[in-house]
Amino acid sequence: MRVARISLILLMACTAPTEKKTDLLLLAHYTAGTYEASLPCSDCISLEYQLELDTDSTCIEHITYLGKPNANFEVHGTWFIDYDSVLTFTNTRLAAKLKANSSGTLTLTEMIEVHPQKKPAVLLRIGTHSNNQADLLNSVWVLEAINTNEISESDYARERAQLEFITTEGKLTGTTGCNRINGTYTTSGNNLALGPLLTTKMACPGSTEATFTQALQQTTAFKVLDLKLYLLSGNTEVLRFKKAP
Repeated sequence: MRVARISLILLMACTAPTEKKTDLLLLAHYTAGTYEASLPCSDCISLEYQLELDTDSTCIEHITYLGKPNANFEVHGTWFIDYDSVLTFTNTRLAAKLKANSSGTLTLTEMIEVHPQKKPAVLLRIGTHSNNQADLLNSVWVLEAINTNEISESDYARERAQLEFITTEGKLTGTTGCNRINGTYTTSGNNLALGPLLTTKMACPGSTEATFTQALQQTTAFKVLDLKLYLLSGNTEVLRFKKAP
């Protein structure tokens, strides 16, 4: 009887299914791609982050500190993924560890640089989501600052400059604080092309109107964040507005 029991145990051990391990090469293949996120920044408008993961274990970080001139970085590093779907990076500037999620996103769990991120940032795969900033333009915006210099009520004899973007028509209306503005605009991603813009010709005291219109002419891009509209020349802030109540 004892021999029979031992034989049965050995038979069960031999026939027990072996644990199937995750194929890391296949997992890396499915994870590879391009991801992006807009992260908080303590001394700039936002940190625009794009991460390219290649199947040969190399990666490229594209980092832009929006609002800072000459603050663009392209960093080349390497990555690998483990059985827990955790990505570990070397020779990178921002990413240290990320978690690959079943939804196709990446969660940035550990950063090399410290940023005021209140919760783990989620990177979305490019092409799988809609992030049309142009739709956020569709509002009335009241001027707050020119070239990062705050505007006060005393800078305008009548009213603060303001702009209204009508996205369904691609039209722009508003005021310089003295003269009316009318024109058109087009967007491509975060790129913004204004014009032609027409203004009325009323004489206006002071130089604020001229500074404002000059900044408008320099605008090449925009960012909408926390009910603020930033008009940019490259990555440099030239005008800042708050959303009208």
